[in-house]
Parts: sequence; structure tokens; C-alpha cells
Amino acid sequence: MASIASILSMTLLLGGLVAAAMLLRRYRDRLNMGFVKGPIAIKGMTNLGDGSRLVLVEVDGQQALCGVGRQGVSAITLLPHSSHQGEHS
Repeated sequence: MASIASILSMTLLLGGLVAAAMLLRRYRDRLNMGFVKGPIAIKGMTNLGDGSRLVLVEVDGQQALCGVGRQGVSAITLLPHSSHQGEHS
């Protein structure tokens, strides 16, 4: 017969794993942006609802605005490269 302490500890362990999975899923995009290095960088992202996102991507200095949805990824527009990007007035 299982003791109440072992049942309680297993319940707490499973609850902790579920909570950790929920947090990782919620913040996965922010975590991915911090760890990914290379010529492609995600500069910003916003949720549009219904599983769709608007993503600003930079590839070798050129920025593109992309739509990401359940049907795939599509480039919406290439943004013009300006010489004062990143500077604040």
C-alpha cells in the first residue's frame, strides 16, 4: 500500500513538471531569441490572434516583415535599409 507521503510527493512532482512546461511554452519565443546566433535574427514579434504572428526578421542587415500562420510563412515586405537604424533621436 502506498503511503500518503509518496502520493503527495508524486503529485507535487507532476504539478511542478506541468507548471515548468507551461512556463517554457509561454516564453519559448523569448528564450529562442536569446540563444540563437547566426546571420538571421528575429528583431521583434507580435501575436495577431488565431495562431498568427507578425515577425520582423533581419538577414545580413536587410529587414523583412513576415507573416507566420498555420499555413506557413510568407514575406509581407522588405523594409528599406536606412543609414541611421538603431539611433535614437
